[in-house]
Amino acid sequence: MAVGLISHSRMDEITINIHPDDFATEFIKYVDGRLENSYVFHRNIFKRKIDFKGSVFRFAWNGWNVFNTISNGEIEFESQEDRTYINHKIYFTEVFTISFLFTIIPLTMGGEWPLRLLIFILIWLAYLASYLIGTYRFNSFIAEALIHINLISGYENDKTTDEINDDFADESEDVLG
Repeated sequence: MAVGLISHSRMDEITINIHPDDFATEFIKYVDGRLENSYVFHRNIFKRKIDFKGSVFRFAWNGWNVFNTISNGEIEFESQEDRTYINHKIYFTEVFTISFLFTIIPLTMGGEWPLRLLIFILIWLAYLASYLIGTYRFNSFIAEALIHINLISGYENDKTTDEINDDFADESEDVLG
């Protein structure tokens, strides 16, 4: 039960217009660039997989970034028969740990139990909000990245790759922050 409160995983079938290995390489390169810009320096890249781990207790001074609340995660591409899947798993270990430690405050402070219970509930509601927002933003990031890589990798366009990247960056900054 506790793992469900700390992590989120998802597997989706994806439609791509190039070979899965080439798509995975382009996707992982794109995600790696975003991770580097987000001050996530612990990254391991494999053929069809990227593992990442944020530095301990990152705070929001680098902006409202999709990776701020995520302790570590992995994104992997799998092919089975004629289908390609993207599988990702993210962990919120640090936020959970901080919330758990903050629950000591209402348990040890003086005062009436209704006030202590209210503080306890507010702490866990803050964790739940962080978890839900982080999960939603990460899933949105994955969807936007899939669309972006499909746009630049397989379709014949009148626009150059740099023009597509610039247009996509402007749109994703508006959506993802």
